[in-house]
Amino acid sequence: MDWIDFGAVTWWAVAVAFVVTFIFGWFWYSPRGFFPLWRRLDKISEQDMQDANMGIAFGGTAAGNLLGVVLVAVLIPALGIEGWLGGLACGALLGLVLRGGAHAIHNGFAGRHPGVTLIDTAHDTIGLALAGAVLGALG
Repeated sequence: MDWIDFGAVTWWAVAVAFVVTFIFGWFWYSPRGFFPLWRRLDKISEQDMQDANMGIAFGGTAAGNLLGVVLVAVLIPALGIEGWLGGLACGALLGLVLRGGAHAIHNGFAGRHPGVTLIDTAHDTIGLALAGAVLGALG
């Protein structure tokens, strides 16, 4: 697997992209963003919110976000992608196909509302597009 070259990754750009995407996600799922609609569509009660372990929720979110950003950071140089626009397109494609596809599969079988899948897929597509743009510009 010669194309996986972690030495080609600009790690400080990964850190910046991680922070940018995490801030974006915080807004996306905030009370001013899509959280109220997402919660209503997924039928999450106030009791469900109180019973939730937010440490696990945010820890999982941070880990998944970091893995996505690192994947984009590895693929951009491996594919010869240059500049912020190329990075944006790469990240958007990965977010839509890989993460959006996973949401469609898992949420479909779980019987979740299609609107939840749409909100989550749009978040992941835009989030990894932002990561790609940052990595393409700084990498």
